[in-house]
Amino acid sequence: MNNLKEIVLIICFLCLVSGIQAQQVYDVTLKSLLKEMTSRESITRFPEYKFFTRHVSSYDRSSTSPLKKNWFHNWDMNQWEGVEETKNGKEYVLMNVEAPGAITHFWMTGAGKNRGQGILRIYIDGNKEPVISQTIRSFIGENKEVGYPLSCSVSPLTVPDERGHNLYIPIPYARSCKVTYQSESIIDGNPWETKSEILYYNIDYREYDPETKIKSFTKKSIKLNRELIQATNQMLLEGGFRQENKVNELDKFKVTLVPGQELIVSNKNIGSAIHEINMRVLENNPTQSLRSLIIKCTFDNKQTIWVPIGDFFGAGYRIDGHETRYNKVNSNGTLTSKWLMPFNRSCKIALENVGEKTLEVEGSVHYSPYAWDEQSMYFHASWHQYTNLETGAPKNMLGGDGIRDLNFVTLKGKGVYVGDVLTLFNANLPPGKEKWTKEDGTFTYCWWGEGDEKIYIDGEVFPSHFGTGTEDYYNYAWCKPEKFSHPFIAQPSGEGNLTPGYTVNMRVRALDILPFNESLKFDMELWHWNKAIMNYAPTTFYYMRPGGKSNIEPDYIGVKEPVLLDFEKIKY
Repeated sequence: MNNLKEIVLIICFLCLVSGIQAQQVYDVTLKSLLKEMTSRESITRFPEYKFFTRHVSSYDRSSTSPLKKNWFHNWDMNQWEGVEETKNGKEYVLMNVEAPGAITHFWMTGAGKNRGQGILRIYIDGNKEPVISQTIRSFIGENKEVGYPLSCSVSPLTVPDERGHNLYIPIPYARSCKVTYQSESIIDGNPWETKSEILYYNIDYREYDPETKIKSFTKKSIKLNRELIQATNQMLLEGGFRQENKVNELDKFKVTLVPGQELIVSNKNIGSAIHEINMRVLENNPTQSLRSLIIKCTFDNKQTIWVPIGDFFGAGYRIDGHETRYNKVNSNGTLTSKWLMPFNRSCKIALENVGEKTLEVEGSVHYSPYAWDEQSMYFHASWHQYTNLETGAPKNMLGGDGIRDLNFVTLKGKGVYVGDVLTLFNANLPPGKEKWTKEDGTFTYCWWGEGDEKIYIDGEVFPSHFGTGTEDYYNYAWCKPEKFSHPFIAQPSGEGNLTPGYTVNMRVRALDILPFNESLKFDMELWHWNKAIMNYAPTTFYYMRPGGKSNIEPDYIGVKEPVLLDFEKIKY
């Protein structure tokens, strides 16, 4: 009898063990990716599960080499990875990847007849039936099931057909992913001549190591994770983060800096992390002061941040209220940074006045506990300006004199690229004009941002990220000047897009961060529709392991240039 009981117990134990073994344990799921998106501590450590962020887009496929004239070709529309004849008809392939991964960001816009009304299909792991099959606009930018801001269409002040449409909800897959688009309005050939529907698209996706265990997205994934998706949306809108450590130290300061003076406003000699920085210049409508005041941060005796405060906080040179995931500009002039900045032993924050007048500044620095380990990285921010930059004049969409790539930053070491701000002044004149007047009105030749981003990772000869336009990189579309603000993107000022003037664009990355093991080079193509003069200042944000280096040195020449905001004050 006892032997029988023992046998039964053994059988029950073996069944339990086999059941546990049969239950798959995943490294990456929709749930884990959404949790990662809402944890700012995760980007301070090099990724636990090794991945590369890849990119596909409708960039002009005739651009084959920076050594050839075709490098600045710009027919960035209706360019496909392939075309397939299926039971549905002709499907244009936007992405076709045979490796485990996850789509992390999808942007699109369109033109022509029935724009954005064709069918998007996403096929996972070689299955013939798609997990997604619906109009591309209803899934990407107007997805009511996903909700805002994970699905967004900006700017709300822009008519829907001229907006950039974005989807940030991750779509993981264990073995493969194919994305297609079908529209009867697409006609082969030059789309402007054939009056075809036009599609522009950019897709960022992760490619994981083959051994990574991934739970693939299904037709029911959104419905089954509805509560988590709603909670993620709410957290993004409220500016919150998951599993936040409580602030345990607060340094407040109020200082006066005479021209040429530098003052330390916070100094810590015990390891933790900067949790938040707030700052306000005590003057009405600061402009030049936002350029003249430099924030300098030194972690463990290594200076990693040297940026004018206007650019560092995403304000540019004017107080235009807006908020992203990592920065906020309040209409009362208060500037906030929420980048988490860890350090092992010490931290020093200084302000330097490089301007010609005395500045009064008040603010606070919040610190929270942080356990530094072998994967931890220092936060870096760099700034420089291309001053009185002469732009070119293109020949149709095939390049032309003066069009070139401008370097945002080049990095050596191991780290993660996480975002950027572009502040510029567009001093364009229409052809044949010696001076701009208000009577000239909107003039399409003013547009400066036709050029594409080109990002090279770990020594790539050809960029793995090749975009379709500067405004597409910043996730709006059609050089529209309307303001918008979103957790991951913002245009607080856009009047320099279609008329001479001032523009600020920014993008902070979510799951589309860019890890690199050896190097990263970020270039942006400068393509202006007319010969013009510009001031063009990129600020870049990235984390790097100790020993990482940037090619951007403190730009004391550029920072002392006068700020330009009003085209009526330009001296041609």
